[in-house]
Amino acid sequence: MTSIQRITGLASGMDIDSIVEKMMTVAKQPLVKLQQQKQILEWQEEDYRTLNQKYFDFRSTLSNMKLTSKYRARTTTSSNESYVTATAANNASLGSTTIQSVKQLATAATRVAKAPISTDSSNKVDLNQSLWKQSGNFSGSIKWSQGGVISDTITAKGDSTDPTSVTFDLKGTLNSNMPMNVKMNGKTYEVVKDPSVTLSDNQVLLTTAGGQATLKFNSNISAGTSISVEYVVDKATKSATVSSDTKSIQLDFGDIITDSFTMTVGNNNVSLSQGTDGNMNLFIGSTQIGTLNPETGKIDFNSDFGSIYSGSAIQISYQQNYTSFNLKTYTSSGLVNGNFYIGADKTLNDVISKVNNSNLGLTMYYDEYKDMFTLTRKETGNFNSSSSVDNGNEIIISSDTDTYDFLRDTLKFSGSTEYGGTNAVFNINGLDTERTTNTFAINGVTYTLKSKFDTPVTVTVSNDTDTIFKNIKNFVDQYNSLIDAVQSKLNEDRYPDYAPLTDDQRKELTDTQQDQWDKKARSGLLRNDMTLKSSLSNMRSLIYSKVNNANISSEYSQLSSIGITTTSDWLKGGKLEINEDKLKAAIQNDPDSVELLFRATGSTTSEKGIVQRLYDSVNNTYNTIVDKAGKSTYVNTQFTIGKNINDLTDKIRDMNDKLGKLEDRYYAQFTSMEQAIQKYNSQYTYLSSFFSNS
Repeated sequence: MTSIQRITGLASGMDIDSIVEKMMTVAKQPLVKLQQQKQILEWQEEDYRTLNQKYFDFRSTLSNMKLTSKYRARTTTSSNESYVTATAANNASLGSTTIQSVKQLATAATRVAKAPISTDSSNKVDLNQSLWKQSGNFSGSIKWSQGGVISDTITAKGDSTDPTSVTFDLKGTLNSNMPMNVKMNGKTYEVVKDPSVTLSDNQVLLTTAGGQATLKFNSNISAGTSISVEYVVDKATKSATVSSDTKSIQLDFGDIITDSFTMTVGNNNVSLSQGTDGNMNLFIGSTQIGTLNPETGKIDFNSDFGSIYSGSAIQISYQQNYTSFNLKTYTSSGLVNGNFYIGADKTLNDVISKVNNSNLGLTMYYDEYKDMFTLTRKETGNFNSSSSVDNGNEIIISSDTDTYDFLRDTLKFSGSTEYGGTNAVFNINGLDTERTTNTFAINGVTYTLKSKFDTPVTVTVSNDTDTIFKNIKNFVDQYNSLIDAVQSKLNEDRYPDYAPLTDDQRKELTDTQQDQWDKKARSGLLRNDMTLKSSLSNMRSLIYSKVNNANISSEYSQLSSIGITTTSDWLKGGKLEINEDKLKAAIQNDPDSVELLFRATGSTTSEKGIVQRLYDSVNNTYNTIVDKAGKSTYVNTQFTIGKNINDLTDKIRDMNDKLGKLEDRYYAQFTSMEQAIQKYNSQYTYLSSFFSNS
């Protein structure tokens, strides 16, 4: 609107603003109609989208009803569930299977230690204390080696030159006699050192040079991948640079052998002396710079250490006592080997956790009452059937001819005997056979053997009529819900006298009155809509038509033949109702024909099942409404109503511009009139004054 100087009634005494407002009210009527048309389109868009969600939901139902699982639900019965239970997949064949006998159940291999681990039954080894602190409490002494066990996590950087390799700094001198353990994405890798070996999926090549190690896999390693490594060093090292806020250093393990500890700060050698509470005092010359806690491996510096030695390099080397053991298991994945390194600062609970979380598939258990350990394989079955290989055992402890082994010698598994590790042996339908587990699947039926027996047990697979009925009933309910929603919009009353309210009209009504008006103003916007009417008509036709498919029994070629018919109340728009007994009887008598009645495919509509037909029809309607009313993610230029709204928006903008200019013109005219009257009044006053003085 143009800004002009307005003189409103000072000379004439007229209410110019009120006059212009009334004149503009008349002039704004075309604008009001445009705004009302836009509001109606926006309401129509909303109604279409709400209804189209119903079509979308029903289309999803139809997609699910195309699946065989909706019509092939199976139920099983066992003549003796204390011996055998069973479940059936949807593709299981109907009929009976007889398990004549079970001679042996599948069991998990187990080893029990030969003796208690503690020297004194009244003072047993504590699972939560470090091995070093209580090494004298074991009945079998622990043979310690000197070095260090390093556990580290490496993050792959995604090397562009060789994306299969990861290089990292070693924290000490690698002990080449102790194989490195490597784990990535929950998978343990066999470490090889021969570069000529063609790596398999479970192997990794290790090379070392200049204090670094490189792991090369047989496939690319994505940047950010975490790789866990564990290795033994002859002597661990730690490097750091002193800063002004250096307060402490944490070494990679505890229970440090103090005689092995060396440290330099810049060019200064650090000496040790015995302190209090088991700590060692650290000196440069005669000045104490901090303390070392050998048990935890933590070094704490004096408060002025950082300021005095800022910028100096720290070099530390140290050792701990450690021990080790080896375990192997035969599993469904083959022979799995595990090397375990146990630092003196670790506990028996740490040992148990390492074994249980390894890829050996074992559960290690300690019984406090018996003071003994057991090892049990998590899988049942016999995976080492050759008695000439490892004596046919499934859990392999290091042999007595080997050097010291913590598991064998300290935890007393030396000479332990394995039991279990057997397959389930049974006769099914006259065939003697075996399985590694007591739960197994044959032809879509999963059997679970509960006990040995020699009295035949029959397992019968039949249709789960109730589940299939519920699936079909859900389809009918969803169909009826869609019909009801569409029919209600087609029959909704239209109130042409209730146009959308203008802003001025809303000011004159209460909130309740506005809601009541709006309800009538937006009612019936889709009444007798041709897209919706055509959709209903088409769906009804497809529902009623016979399915002409050679694979369907003529007895069940229409919905009415299985108890699904149109309700007798024509006002309900062709909704369906179900005769439960008739539908269940059809499912029981001829499940294949019932399935094909819904989901049969074909080259023509007549050959297609009800669901296939409806899907095509519903999908077409859905897409038609999308073209007309769009989706929430669409912009207006992508659908018809949106384009019309844009056109009206442009017209409303243009109309507002015109009305602004018209209002300015009115005020300009009245301003001219006021100025003329004011001039007349001035002249009149002058003349009156002149004549009165003569």
